[in-house]
Amino acid sequence: MAPAADQVHTTLRRSWQCSPGPCIPLGAAAWRVEIDDRQFESSPRDSGQFVVKWAPAAARRGFEAGLCAAEHVEAAGVCAGRPVRAADGALTTRAGDGVLALLCLVPGRPLRADDPVDQAWWGGALGAAHRSLRRFVHQDLAKFQAAAVPSAAPHLAMEPWLGPAVVETAAVVRRITVTDQLTYGVRHGSPAAARFRLDSATGRVGLVGWAAAGTGPLLYDLAHAVLCAGGTGAGALVEAYVRAGPVPGDECEAVLPAMLALRTAAQAAAVAARIHADGGTPRDHAELTRLATLLR
Repeated sequence: MAPAADQVHTTLRRSWQCSPGPCIPLGAAAWRVEIDDRQFESSPRDSGQFVVKWAPAAARRGFEAGLCAAEHVEAAGVCAGRPVRAADGALTTRAGDGVLALLCLVPGRPLRADDPVDQAWWGGALGAAHRSLRRFVHQDLAKFQAAAVPSAAPHLAMEPWLGPAVVETAAVVRRITVTDQLTYGVRHGSPAAARFRLDSATGRVGLVGWAAAGTGPLLYDLAHAVLCAGGTGAGALVEAYVRAGPVPGDECEAVLPAMLALRTAAQAAAVAARIHADGGTPRDHAELTRLATLLR
């Protein structure tokens, strides 16, 4: 369980040796806090706004790998919400039964998934982030698995199309990874529109939320973004990505449909798991219907 705001405040004072303002919850495991950024010698002199994020202890290694990726991306000139290391140089520090990280706030508004102009910003920023990570390695980054969902999982039997879709799309992608030369690298893992920030004052677009970062075919990240943009009609996003990123246009044209089908099936399985567990919400049921339509 994530710590309370007062424990977060105490941890910041002790481990980062700073004088934070109130910790304002941003959800169950994140807080916004203002700190005089002159207290951090390596911090840019900007607004002094930061974000604190918590992760369970079992996820610490992957969480820190994502923080390192964000640090690398920001050093390359792309805003990524880099971590501010604690006084002892650590990326995280223990808090309750998990760990806390202090991150620089990336200014700006979230992108809108249904706006073609925002989609162009979206694709360009994702491509730039992928390009900046070409030489980044970390042993704790999660590795891509086409068959990440067990075919015998009980929730796959909820709909007659779901189990076969998961199995068939994974098989297609496995064949592609064996027979084709794909562009591999470090993936963000969850590049939805809400993870991007457009700063209208500077025109810069940042990418935050690196906890799900991993390695694998970069087009799986692009497929995630396209699915979040509706699954179809995301031409501006794809075109901007190809211009900015390291994946050749012919590879994108040939392989993206298979990656999109796999990502759609995986998302459908995740939604079905929620419905199977507790009945889900009306939004879950509507989303499952939408994903079924995309897979037909």
